[in-house]
Amino acid sequence: METKTRNIIIVVVIIAIIAGVGIPLGIIFLVPKYGAVQPGILLTPGAPEDVASNRIIKIGVLGSLTDIQGEGQWNGVYMAADEINTAGGFKIGTDTYYFGIVGEDTFESDAQLDITKGTTAATKMMTQHTPHFIIGGFRTESLLAYQEIVMDEEIVFINTGASTDCFAQQVLDDYDTYKYMFRTMPINSTSLGGQCITLFAAFAAVLPVMLDKPVNKVVIVREDLDWTLPMDAALNAYLPLFGYEILDDIAYPITATSEDFATIWQSIQDLGAQLVIPVISGTTGITFTTQYAQIQAKCLIAGIDVQAQLDSYWFDTNGGCEHEIIMQTLCRTAKTPKSIAFWDRWIDNFGESPLYTAVGSYDTVYMMRDVIEACDSIDSDDLVAQMETITPENPSLTSVSTLEFGWTKSHDVMAGWPYGVTLFVQWQAGGAKECITTGGALYPDTIVTAPITFPSWGIND
Repeated sequence: METKTRNIIIVVVIIAIIAGVGIPLGIIFLVPKYGAVQPGILLTPGAPEDVASNRIIKIGVLGSLTDIQGEGQWNGVYMAADEINTAGGFKIGTDTYYFGIVGEDTFESDAQLDITKGTTAATKMMTQHTPHFIIGGFRTESLLAYQEIVMDEEIVFINTGASTDCFAQQVLDDYDTYKYMFRTMPINSTSLGGQCITLFAAFAAVLPVMLDKPVNKVVIVREDLDWTLPMDAALNAYLPLFGYEILDDIAYPITATSEDFATIWQSIQDLGAQLVIPVISGTTGITFTTQYAQIQAKCLIAGIDVQAQLDSYWFDTNGGCEHEIIMQTLCRTAKTPKSIAFWDRWIDNFGESPLYTAVGSYDTVYMMRDVIEACDSIDSDDLVAQMETITPENPSLTSVSTLEFGWTKSHDVMAGWPYGVTLFVQWQAGGAKECITTGGALYPDTIVTAPITFPSWGIND
């Protein structure tokens, strides 16, 4: 959407509000500065109109571009490319280059997953668009298949969506084949589980004091998908060490309906659970949370719910997400010196807060600009060699989501402060999302923005 059109709509909305016309607040999220995702078309946002084709470094985006995860990746790449190009591009030797962006839809977020759609998208990307490197990935089962097409072509692929440990393990097991595979977002599933466990370790100390009773009865609710398995194993292994009793561990199909979740929540309430840990990446998160509010289960939700990272989640659940605590890469707090400025630019450009795939993809473009300039090359092997110099001892400092960025030997992002740390953010009254404390265990309390709140209908004894 052009800026002029966007501004006209904003003026109309303001006039309507002043006039007392009932316009849902959600309309604000429908007025982005940038246009919609355009798969299959090479775009060069911010670059000079007459830039020569041999001065364009092409970024391929492979993801579920029709869903929020892939859209976030596209938008993150687009915004970073626009900023870099507008600022004058970057150098290889004495020549100036600019980023182009081209995407193909893998449809990997679909509930009825068809892996062949991902491999078809990757084949089209490699044969028709010939990118210099690729950013994307989300659903493990799909990415495992279509990454092979990229690896066969020896093109660098930076995963910004799939957390499963196996992608890093492949680099260790078969370096020659998978050395082109890296991950910048999120931290792996085991580390996500570890950080969730750290939160619950802090909860074990503070919640009994806040609620004046023992709080130790837990139920895990997770998608029946491969990426949830390492985290589930970690939760089951470590939560009992902090005095928690795991009453149930529910793995549901990603085709689950409202009726299915009504049954799940009734079971949770009957068990007397006090804390529920979701491990959810897809749209079922909306139904999960909506049914929680309808049943008014006497427990606190805290865990992974990717849909809940979006501002629109408040409207999607009719406010039913109030008090839900989620892992979120970023919110409007000074996680790094660059975080708040990035956050505000993103809201201005897209009208809603960024998903983790968006933040990771944005950071990755800036990292790759620095890598290209440092090695003075766009050759894949040169890029890999330069990327491998980014270590905890020699970190990248361009990131808006981490204070420093470093790899492990498996090309996985480092976990733990000040590297790969996920914030715990709670939905609070009126649709505000606030960063809550982990007692200093995961990140300093200086970035906490509000205390924890609890549902008005209480928590089970």
